[in-house]
Amino acid sequence: MGMSPNLLTRAGYRCEVVDVHAELKYWKQCVAEHAFYEAGTPFSRYEPLLRFSYDAYLRYYAQPLEEVVDSIRHKYVEQFDEWHNPPWAKVEPVLQEVWMRMGAPTGAIGSSWRNARREAHVA
Repeated sequence: MGMSPNLLTRAGYRCEVVDVHAELKYWKQCVAEHAFYEAGTPFSRYEPLLRFSYDAYLRYYAQPLEEVVDSIRHKYVEQFDEWHNPPWAKVEPVLQEVWMRMGAPTGAIGSSWRNARREAHVA
């Protein structure tokens, strides 16, 4: 994994610097275990979304995701070609997983996402 579990920085957030290469190695090993994964989808399809999510995290790490998600969505639409990349509805769960992995505040978005994940695993 790319992070030490006891790594804490100011205000209790886990990190301000991320080894994205190590994080991508982590995701490559376990992407199929996450709720956003669609069976048969190659990791290469998720890699740009994960990189984008880490970039967003590094920009907004101290803010709850629910407060910045609209800005991040706008940046995604600007940065990615809609014909070759997934719609935002498929990107947002990846972003949320990265945010939670990094220990950043999610606000209500993270709560609803965690509840949906629990329900999906129970069903």
